[in-house]
Amino acid sequence: MLEEDKLLRFHERLKDFVSKHLNLFLNIVGILALLILLGFGYTYYSKKKEEKAFMEFFTLLNQGAKEETLLSFAEKHSNTEAGKLAILYLWNSAIDRGEVNTLFKLAEKLEKVLSTQGKAYIRYAKAKTFEEKGDLDAAFKVYQSINRDESPLKELVYLDLIRLKEAKKDKKSAANLAQEFLKAYGNSTLAGYVSAKLKELSGS
Repeated sequence: MLEEDKLLRFHERLKDFVSKHLNLFLNIVGILALLILLGFGYTYYSKKKEEKAFMEFFTLLNQGAKEETLLSFAEKHSNTEAGKLAILYLWNSAIDRGEVNTLFKLAEKLEKVLSTQGKAYIRYAKAKTFEEKGDLDAAFKVYQSINRDESPLKELVYLDLIRLKEAKKDKKSAANLAQEFLKAYGNSTLAGYVSAKLKELSGS
């Protein structure tokens, strides 16, 4: 009987607590439910949006759409993966035709929509394009911009920086870059090459 009385008193206290805080409780549950629904809704919306964009992109390709049309599509769907793919498709087409000015314009668009890692690859392609044009100073600046970021190309870019400084007859700067590389990447597979290059630049 005593245990039963305790349970009844506990039940009464619980009921009073729920009654007093019912609105707060319902609001919290409502907010959580809304957040969950919004999460599912956004995922569904994003999936449908991507699917629709890709269908449109593939239709344009099958119809042999002109580059102006594909570029318009890419700009319209710039916040989708299909839009990014369209710019990359145009990028590859421009490379095949050797259209340098088009490459630079597309590079600017790609840098706005790609991840940090993706941007590094586009910048690297830009630097190579500047080199092809014979603009070594512009190429060097782009290589430097890649080198300042944490990117998978950082080690490789050091070799380009060394090469360009050497091409401009600035052996001292090239040697300094080689020393920087060895200090930062002494265990790299490229370290042997850079060590040999440093000896060559130092005349030893």
